[in-house]
Amino acid sequence: MGATTWCCNTWQAIPEATTPRSRRRLAEVEGHSLEALVGQLYEERSRLSVGDFPLSERILGYWDRANVEIDLVAINEDEQRIRFGSCKRNPEKLPGSVTALREGAERFLSLHTRFVTWQQEHVAIAPSIPKHVREALRDKGVIAQSLTDLVEGL
Repeated sequence: MGATTWCCNTWQAIPEATTPRSRRRLAEVEGHSLEALVGQLYEERSRLSVGDFPLSERILGYWDRANVEIDLVAINEDEQRIRFGSCKRNPEKLPGSVTALREGAERFLSLHTRFVTWQQEHVAIAPSIPKHVREALRDKGVIAQSLTDLVEGL
């Protein structure tokens, strides 16, 4: 008997007989839902003056023809800070996504030169993040944020 896969939106087991195509589609939908939720949480935290990033603008993700994808671009105009974020359903994938996040941020900045001199921050976000992953991200200079972190104080 194989491992049980769980749907994080409903916390119900996904039958093993589910086709690989259905599993990929479910993962895609859950990933987009996580990105949307994170953006909404950043907006709400800023509105309530909770957390470490007062938001003046949020770009709803960033994609370009060079196959660059950034899940979160948060802007703090007053402090001239810009935060680039990567969202993953599986926290174990976060450390491996740092290089692509940094490269994507550089591509974004090359096209949006207004932000080049601003303080840049990188954040890795997942529903939950175990201690060893948080430490690996910290060692790479990346802020780790779980959904629990993002709802704290709301």
